[in-house]
Amino acid sequence: MHRLLTTTFAVAIFSLTSCGNKPADAGSSAPQPAGNQAGAKELLSAFVKPGADLKALSAALKPDAADYKAVFAGDFAAKVQAAHVPLWALNPEIGPKEGQTEVLLDGVTSTDIKTWSANAADVLPGGYQGIKDKFNDGLIVYRFKFVKPGEQTGMAFDGLVHVNGKWRIFPKPWRAAE
Repeated sequence: MHRLLTTTFAVAIFSLTSCGNKPADAGSSAPQPAGNQAGAKELLSAFVKPGADLKALSAALKPDAADYKAVFAGDFAAKVQAAHVPLWALNPEIGPKEGQTEVLLDGVTSTDIKTWSANAADVLPGGYQGIKDKFNDGLIVYRFKFVKPGEQTGMAFDGLVHVNGKWRIFPKPWRAAE
């Protein structure tokens, strides 16, 4: 897969709207798809369904302190969490733009991130290279895009991880190191 870092990832991580939908409880115990690529695809497919409650779907991906600690090593977990507090306070909305009805998905293991393999460089934004040693072992970090049928570019997001039995998103975690 070719690197789309500079063109595709120029969009903001979250598209904020003034939708009147009530966000779902981030601590909801609703069943979630499996913690593999098929499960990630199933989860993200809900975002492109007609009438999807994007606010609720997005809110359900909000990590808690234990999730940050499970993904990021040492004190970096608290730094990323602190950097995300203002973002989550805005009740962000992840979702496609009009006509984007398909999901493209790529995953990178934490081992590939730590070694900054060719796969990591092709899939993830370059900011991850600066924090490659801040990830715990045994994870897969997903980058995904909502695209129009047949297209390769669209609304791009990163940092989707299945952790502690739940899907959570940790967007642009390198900003905590800046």
